[in-house]
Amino acid sequence: MSKPAVTCALGVLGWVASYALFTKWLAEHGWDFLGGWREAFTASDFATGLIVDLSVTAVMLIVLAVWERKRLGGRWTAAILASLALSVSMALTLYLLALWRAEGAEAEPAA
Repeated sequence: MSKPAVTCALGVLGWVASYALFTKWLAEHGWDFLGGWREAFTASDFATGLIVDLSVTAVMLIVLAVWERKRLGGRWTAAILASLALSVSMALTLYLLALWRAEGAEAEPAA
């Protein structure tokens, strides 16, 4: 398998697994998203650490996508930023694919 194929497979797996577990958790908590969310992520220092890590990683992806926007192109940059609404794993997947695509385009000889 190629690096982009493995990256896509793992990105989709991360998104599907997290949403499957999130949906199960949400159903167990009466679909109380906001109340349950706050409780889940402040229940322990470990849980709070996980949400802080996720949040900082999301900010890092925003910074990287904006920083590389000329290289990636407007559509890829917008797709990366919009995909953060789905999951950080999907945004990372898109960022890596866009970056590799841009690097490949830069490496091609001019005709």
